[in-house]
Amino acid sequence: MKNDKRVIFAYITVCILWGSTYLAMRVAVGSFPPELFAGMRFLLAGIIVMFYALAAKKEFPHSGKDVVKSAVPGVLMLMGSNGLVMWAEQWVHSGITSLLLSVTPLFVALIEVIVLRDTKIGRTGWTCLIMGFMGTAMLVVSGAGVGSVDIKGGLLVLTAALLWSLGSIYSSRAKFSGNIATHIAIQMLAAGIGLTILGLILGEAERVRLSTNVVLALIYLVIFGSIAGYSCNMYVLSKWPASKAITSAYVNPVVAVILGVVILNEKINPAMVLCMIITLGSVVLLHLIKYGMLKGK
Repeated sequence: MKNDKRVIFAYITVCILWGSTYLAMRVAVGSFPPELFAGMRFLLAGIIVMFYALAAKKEFPHSGKDVVKSAVPGVLMLMGSNGLVMWAEQWVHSGITSLLLSVTPLFVALIEVIVLRDTKIGRTGWTCLIMGFMGTAMLVVSGAGVGSVDIKGGLLVLTAALLWSLGSIYSSRAKFSGNIATHIAIQMLAAGIGLTILGLILGEAERVRLSTNVVLALIYLVIFGSIAGYSCNMYVLSKWPASKAITSAYVNPVVAVILGVVILNEKINPAMVLCMIITLGSVVLLHLIKYGMLKGK
């Protein structure tokens, strides 16, 4: 019962904190190169978590193979997915970014049904999948009219959602030695090193300019987005199936849209609201069908 409460608390933390991170990322990319910023974020967070793991004498992976296996989610979810999100937020508003990423559970369902073949969703479930992706496509089109998103940015965010789905499924199924804190540190450091190298290759070093907003965004993302949020997410994934843990994506958009409109004055229109309802509604219905709360034919 105690562990159940911990998982639920971690899940709620992810729902709230990650909804706010899109705002901080949008602020950061306004005046700082995206990949180098993401690299700094995960390097700092990884170093802090690694020091904690060493000080607390947490168990490390027993072999180099396990270290590599532990780093895979960091490459997929933090370097790949988060790196693309940082890049895309140069053109996509923070609230819309979060809404597009809400299709992540749909990608998880597709992979489980088509690739892994260990889940069945029936005709109703397939209808939800189609409606969800249609709502996403409509959201990109309607958002382009008010400058909230463009096709290029929308495709980048959807690719990020796919990478996060792959990392989530891998994390919930893979078994390797060591404590979860050491795995998180390894994942963050792997992502931080990879993103920093990528940023340097892209020539971002020439555009580095520090400002108060960038520093504050970095501090917030390191502490709340990475150390607290990502650690809680990995803990939830270690206890729940990926398709259940990923449902935090239902709540993140609500938080992100509200903050984007209130703080950054991001634009939203009735057509976009309708698309949000279609997309999120489809994702929720699919989840209910998968867990037997609704019967799908």
